[in-house]
Amino acid sequence: MKRYLNKLRTSIVRSIGWIILVCAIVSCSKDNMSTPEDLIIYMPAGATYNTADASYVTARSNVLAGAGTAFPVLLTRAFDREVQVTAAIDTSLLSAYDLANKTQSPAFPADAFVLTNTGQVRIPAGQERSVDSLHITLGQTSNLDFSKQYVVPIRLASTNSGLPLSSNRQVMYLRVRFNQITTQLNGAPSNRVIPIVINRTPTGDVISGNLNLTAGVNTAFGQALIVALRDRQDLLAGYNQANQTNYVAFPANSFAFSPASVSIASGSLNAATPFALALRNTTSFVPGRSYLLPLGIADEGPVAPHETLGLAYLSVDVQLQNINPANPAPVGNRVDRTAWTATASSTDNDYAPGHRHWCLITMRRPAGIRHWPLAQRQRLPLRWICKTKNISGFTFTPRYWDYFGSTYISAPTAMRVASSNDGVNWTVQGSYTGSMPAGTAANPQLRNISFYAPVQARYFRFTLTAYGQYAGGFGN
Repeated sequence: MKRYLNKLRTSIVRSIGWIILVCAIVSCSKDNMSTPEDLIIYMPAGATYNTADASYVTARSNVLAGAGTAFPVLLTRAFDREVQVTAAIDTSLLSAYDLANKTQSPAFPADAFVLTNTGQVRIPAGQERSVDSLHITLGQTSNLDFSKQYVVPIRLASTNSGLPLSSNRQVMYLRVRFNQITTQLNGAPSNRVIPIVINRTPTGDVISGNLNLTAGVNTAFGQALIVALRDRQDLLAGYNQANQTNYVAFPANSFAFSPASVSIASGSLNAATPFALALRNTTSFVPGRSYLLPLGIADEGPVAPHETLGLAYLSVDVQLQNINPANPAPVGNRVDRTAWTATASSTDNDYAPGHRHWCLITMRRPAGIRHWPLAQRQRLPLRWICKTKNISGFTFTPRYWDYFGSTYISAPTAMRVASSNDGVNWTVQGSYTGSMPAGTAANPQLRNISFYAPVQARYFRFTLTAYGQYAGGFGN
């Protein structure tokens, strides 16, 4: 009986010991929840370390859209009590940001940016993230420059919990950008100059080129926009001075825009209908003069035109053109070219030795291989000398040739044509423009120059201004 009581006492003691141990463990865990050791309040990382971005859409001096940005406040682990944290905008930190990033951030008025709820957020007990966020919005914007980027330092300032604030994640640098909505003209070349040529032919004026500009916006807008064009002749003198040109103004009542205005639908970036130019009374444009029409988007409505992309320039030149731009085959009988000779401004003996290399119009007559030198890209003339004849046009064959196993085609794609009876005084017949031919030497694609009115001359000069592969030239 005594032995049984001893065993029972030992068992009870051991059980009590386990109970005490378990209680100690539970008590220890509860104490850890209450102890601020390793508990730190900090900011999220942001877009890049300690930075976040916010952007606003503006038109003229008005902010149209943008809600700033928001981010929570975090704990390294859950805490057993609610934590309140207060943040503040601290512009004294700008110098540290600029030093680290090698920037020079502009200053901003104290009331330009505002933290909502006076910068206070709450982290509930047992959680690691605030239920609300630090949210920055715009305050008084009248003194802000919308063309600049501002950096707004937001610092964790205080807490009611006694928990420490992070030393390296206590500040968030908010980079604020403003995107200005502007209207613009799309479709212009990089220099904003759109060339138009009035080809003055014996049968009337033929216009090459057109406006073909589309009104657009750089950022989708929440309402439909009406965009109209207007001439900006006030810019002509400044353009001539800046570009050292001598353009003259368009003659009065010589043009109109079609349509006069277009609509950009809400949420769209471009108008559905492009602008075109209607030239009137083209005979008022004089050969030998170069005309320029500066044009721009009318500055009206809620969205302003872009300073440069809202402008374009139409240049008009008048060319006496006796060459049919459709390039049909010349009509009439083939001329006997037995006594004709060709001269050229240069030769090329480097890339096809054994031949004298001129630019050659064969007029379907076999002849030597002649083409422009590879290294010469300037405008080069060729002259044909013949008996005085009435010439209705020319047909030429591209030059098909092989060079170390590769096949090339030499042919002009643009050239000026002039005629003369003495080789000194020249009459411009016009300009030829054609596509690069295909075909082969056995089956060539011929190209034509056809005069509206036959030309009586002894000399013809062809000045190549553009050509295809490798070198400009003609072949047999």
